[in-house]
Amino acid sequence: MRCIIVDDDEMSREILQHFCAKIEGVEIVAVCESGIQALAELEKQDVDLLFLDIEMPDLTGLEFIQTVKNLPQIIFTTSRTEQALEAFEYDVTDYLAKPIALPRLIKAINKAKEKSKQQPRKRELENELFIRSEGKLVKIKHDEILFIETLNDYLIVRSTNHSKHIVHSTLSNMDDKLKGKGFLKVHRSFIINLSKIDSIEDTHVMIQNKVIPVSRAHKKLLLESINLL
Repeated sequence: MRCIIVDDDEMSREILQHFCAKIEGVEIVAVCESGIQALAELEKQDVDLLFLDIEMPDLTGLEFIQTVKNLPQIIFTTSRTEQALEAFEYDVTDYLAKPIALPRLIKAINKAKEKSKQQPRKRELENELFIRSEGKLVKIKHDEILFIETLNDYLIVRSTNHSKHIVHSTLSNMDDKLKGKGFLKVHRSFIINLSKIDSIEDTHVMIQNKVIPVSRAHKKLLLESINLL
């Protein structure tokens, strides 16, 4: 399982990362100090499970899951056990009290793995999109989409085989459907596939010779969403 640790306490992050390294089938793909960092990670990669601390500044764990759509499985971590009841109201997979013990962590991860097995087809469908184009439903895999742009009351979905599909929808609606799946809205008129970027300049990105504007409001999130050296 691809997992992200989200905790503002450095020692808690290190302990959880150390324990996860001992468990077969668990890969920590990112370690975040805040919910804001975790949001950026969810934008650029597929994740199966979040270890999410409840008590964090700026954005608490409970606020995080109320903010983000299409979340992966959640295992809450906190030192305040009285928060367990409220946490389970949000249909989380499990709840770990700090200090976390390895046997209890293994039990929680096994629970997450079992839950994941119960929805294999759903996870497969999460990597594709059906759009209504020219009177029929057309399936497009996420990795085939280059970018999406607005055209009056329609969207144009550009794909890797140089085809395009015109859809009667809004960019906001499309943004909600693709959130956390490697796509990012970079302008009021464009959503891009982050994996298809060829280059980034001050005010635009290039995707297969197409110049796509990046607004000042979205530039910071774009830079946070890529692997920048």
